[in-house]
Amino acid sequence: MVTDRITLTHGINEVTTRLGMEAKLNWNDQRKKVAIMVSKYDHVLWEILLRHQAGELDCDISCIISNHPDLKEVANTFKIPFHVYVMKKETKADAEKEQLKLLKEHYDVDLVILARYMQIISSTFCETFHHQVINIHHSFLPAFIGAKPYHRARQRGVKLIGATAHYATSDLDEGPIIEQDISRVTHRDGVNDLIRKGRILEKNTLVEAMKAHIEDRIIVYDNKCVVFDT
Repeated sequence: MVTDRITLTHGINEVTTRLGMEAKLNWNDQRKKVAIMVSKYDHVLWEILLRHQAGELDCDISCIISNHPDLKEVANTFKIPFHVYVMKKETKADAEKEQLKLLKEHYDVDLVILARYMQIISSTFCETFHHQVINIHHSFLPAFIGAKPYHRARQRGVKLIGATAHYATSDLDEGPIIEQDISRVTHRDGVNDLIRKGRILEKNTLVEAMKAHIEDRIIVYDNKCVVFDT
């Protein structure tokens, strides 16, 4: 039996409405628009841009937003618009409103990637982009919160380091987890070794989470992610 798009969409909406469910159909004919937010660390940003250039990420990267001007040349290399918002305590709320307006009204983005963006985004931001903001962080949380987590992890003699990619929520780093990865370390690894291995995990883990979202392979339910294989 062959049916047209309008009839199928109407039929699915009728059933899901009757059952109190939500449904979203992807006809794979519109590429998602992505914005990247970054501070000064560039390893994740480079990985995303190079993978996108290689055709591994089926999306359009609309812009890069930062709270520092340092990575403007990286954006220029890939011919991507770069916007800087200075996030001072007294003006942060207004700056975020401008960011949201830019992302929603000007670029109409579908996904925001926090590529080591060292600012806490507000609950309003998270609600505006509900399950559309992906963050990456090391997996030492909550054991080593704050500055120099790799230094303290080595002092404790950790044997595993990792990275976690998750949807950002108002509960900071407690949003639904999309992807994780780990690497073993030993006493032979110094702090710089841990940081290097951690950065590799961060960029690869975030790209995998990004791919899963772009390809609509994620279902979020009860603060958990079900991620389907390709």
